[in-house]
Amino acid sequence: MKRTITFLLFGPILSPGGGMKIILEYANRLVEAGHNVNIVYPGTINWLKSPVKYKLKSLYYYFRHKRIGVTCSTWFKMDKRVKEFHPLNLEFHNIPKSDIYVATEVRTAPYVAKYPVPANQKFYFIQDFENWYMSDDAVIDTYHLPLQKIVISSWLSKILNQINEKSILVPNGFDFNYFSQTVPFEERDRNVVSMLYHEAPRKDCKMAFKALDIVKSKYPNLQVLIFGTPNRPNNLPSWYKYYQCPTKVQHNFIYNNSAIFIGSSIAEGWGLTVGEAMICGAAIACTDNEGYKEMAKHNHNALISPIHDANSLANNIIQLITDDNLRIRLARTAAYEIHNFTWNNSFKCFTKALKLQ
Repeated sequence: MKRTITFLLFGPILSPGGGMKIILEYANRLVEAGHNVNIVYPGTINWLKSPVKYKLKSLYYYFRHKRIGVTCSTWFKMDKRVKEFHPLNLEFHNIPKSDIYVATEVRTAPYVAKYPVPANQKFYFIQDFENWYMSDDAVIDTYHLPLQKIVISSWLSKILNQINEKSILVPNGFDFNYFSQTVPFEERDRNVVSMLYHEAPRKDCKMAFKALDIVKSKYPNLQVLIFGTPNRPNNLPSWYKYYQCPTKVQHNFIYNNSAIFIGSSIAEGWGLTVGEAMICGAAIACTDNEGYKEMAKHNHNALISPIHDANSLANNIIQLITDDNLRIRLARTAAYEIHNFTWNNSFKCFTKALKLQ
């Protein structure tokens, strides 16, 4: 049966982001399956509770975005059948009439919970423990809202279980047409490492830079391929090559020409870049946050170190540089096992969770 599904975001997304990519991938697949899909970007969140200065700023950006036609299709290949809306806020009367409403983060969940539609039409897609917007307790409060919860990670599912809330686990999938291995494990330069650059403190790139400085002091031939959406960071050494908003070809080049990929985050909902690097054959040295551990297992398909610990991360990188057999074993295992996370499987689980099957 053809249904209309509406995803509710907190605002326009102007640059690539992992969580948004997941939503848009589901949107594309849903329209391909014959459903109608709406993506809603409000001009403001919590309009009534906001100070006048915030309201004026929100109005400015709202009308500006309406005028220039902000769309995620500038950075994501979105199916033209997916419709985008830019209402002032997420009040029900501003939202296209739908069969299913999906809150996509902590600030949109309270709106959907209040919509005057049956409970079986309201969902909460949880991709992380989003305590950077509010306190831990406030995040937990959103989990108690009368919404059907879908989570992407087993660690998020455990949090829901601990507060006696039911959830459906739908692990993310990877695009094996976009990412692929082209350089054999054995032919990689062991001195080339790659990483994602992000300005958010929870990504802890400063710690990664410290670890790489330690490695560089012992292995002068070390090179780093680094990519991200911001401008190149100030004072980045010349032995870092920075790719801003890499193309598909550049993205695959980075992963395939790296012997090692490092993940330094304090916390991740899932950790897409670790999985992408696994697909392309890089060995993984990452921190022990729960999102990475959905895919990475210490000394099985990755080397894992404590968060905040630059020395431990550096030691793991050095171990992979000096021990080709270890690096190749871990990378080969990871490249094989990551194929368990396919988009076909994820989409089947997601549509089942939405009761579309």
